[in-house]
Amino acid sequence: MKIIVFRAKTLLIICLIIGVLLSTLYTPAVQSVFSASNGRSLPIYSVQTEEKKIAIGINCAWDDSDIPSMLSCLAQQEVNATFFLLGEWAEKYPVSAATIAKSGQEIGSHSYSHRDLDSLSQSEILNEISQSQQSIQKACGQTPVLFRPPSGSYNDTVIDCIHQSGCIPIQWSIDTLDWKGLSAQEIADRVSDRISPGAIILLHASAKHSASALPLILQQIKNQGYEIVPVGKLIYPNSKLVDPSGMQLKA
Repeated sequence: MKIIVFRAKTLLIICLIIGVLLSTLYTPAVQSVFSASNGRSLPIYSVQTEEKKIAIGINCAWDDSDIPSMLSCLAQQEVNATFFLLGEWAEKYPVSAATIAKSGQEIGSHSYSHRDLDSLSQSEILNEISQSQQSIQKACGQTPVLFRPPSGSYNDTVIDCIHQSGCIPIQWSIDTLDWKGLSAQEIADRVSDRISPGAIILLHASAKHSASALPLILQQIKNQGYEIVPVGKLIYPNSKLVDPSGMQLKA
């Protein structure tokens, strides 16, 4: 009888140990944005925070027709967003690029020519990043650190090249789908329905209804008690960790 009890206890201990080991193996690992983990390097999609803060990232890759109205709206609401400029866009519209910077808005890069970076070689990716920085610096007097890959396309090589260039890869957790031609109200409602602390919004300058949606977006965000900050003030500059969903974690 004693032997049977001993074996039962031993079996129980072994089962507990196996259970702990399995739970460790299947728990999603924290991931470094500077190195691949679980098979892939990740950019920052959102930020871990309990504060009701949210950021708006506006891609500039088409024309500059919306820039005056967008800047006017942001100024009236005393809000700073992050404008991700294409290098070619900054070359084509240097006055608008400079105006964005002078207005106090944050400047990021959206590559040089809007090619899908995950289809390029390492040298081509690095060239896209450096060319965009040079063009934006020439137009704005600033060298951007934040980098949003075109079309959200990336792989390990893209993320590694962004970091190698001294930049921080930024994606988004809320896609307004403004590029699909949604109405201003539909765009604003997509934001309102998805707001959460640490979220990053994707918006496009010169999409059909983006400029008219912006004041609605700002008001809906504020109505929910959130503060709108530039991406650079939302992220943790000293943290190199993101979870498997792309949420940046506190260091």
